[in-house]
Amino acid sequence: MPDIRLIATDIDGTLLPSGWDHIPERTLNALQSCIDRGILVVPCSGRLISALPEDLMALRGIRWCITCNGASVRYLPTGECIYQRRLSADLAADLLRQLENYDVYACVYLPDGVYNRSVLPEKLKEHHALRIPFFSRNPQEDLPAFVEENGVDAEKIYVAVFSAEARERVRREFSNITGIHITSSSQWNLEINHAEAEKGRALAALSRYLDIPAENVLAMGDNENDYTMLVFAGTAIVPANGTDVIRELATQVVADCRRCGTAAWIEQNILADR
Repeated sequence: MPDIRLIATDIDGTLLPSGWDHIPERTLNALQSCIDRGILVVPCSGRLISALPEDLMALRGIRWCITCNGASVRYLPTGECIYQRRLSADLAADLLRQLENYDVYACVYLPDGVYNRSVLPEKLKEHHALRIPFFSRNPQEDLPAFVEENGVDAEKIYVAVFSAEARERVRREFSNITGIHITSSSQWNLEINHAEAEKGRALAALSRYLDIPAENVLAMGDNENDYTMLVFAGTAIVPANGTDVIRELATQVVADCRRCGTAAWIEQNILADR
């Protein structure tokens, strides 16, 4: 077992079970014990920094975070950003306009929050009913024009899809657009980032900055947007609820998120050795 010096962990589906509003106490305790033993724990999420779970961020000693699928790597005590790859405002606006021609709903993550359209399609309410509060934040009558006029580069574009066919069509027809990277965190979404905004690239940048070799990095994730960081890390842990492709990358597949599989692995393979 290599000496783990940094744990990069996805949140949704890895630490936080789907539909839950809190991370299990066992998982939080395991991560806190790692921090107390000098191991860096780095949330590595598709979320904005402001949306990272309070119970996770309340752990003593969380100093770094990777957000929006690798768009930003930030040192929390000072707010310093050591790696940042955002979509230009003009490109983000153009992508939002193009997405209007597909059977999807798209919103944009700007540094200060998620911005949506003021009128939501009925299909969104039908297919993504539980997320309507999220899709109601910061409504704008003309979202692409707002992004353009605001002139602030975007962390990512989140695309809620209404069918598997729409998902694959967007992925296929956007695949040749220069300057973007398309990934996903569930079968019902796509996420569009800057071409160099990937969790793996961001984690590699942080590892270089901290002089921590990949062999001493543990990554934990469950879905497509975790792929590159699981490939980068010397040890890759995937809960049983992870996708088939992601489970194939695992050093070990552990019990699913609801059963605190990542915590159990940490207890047995890191904490028991120290």
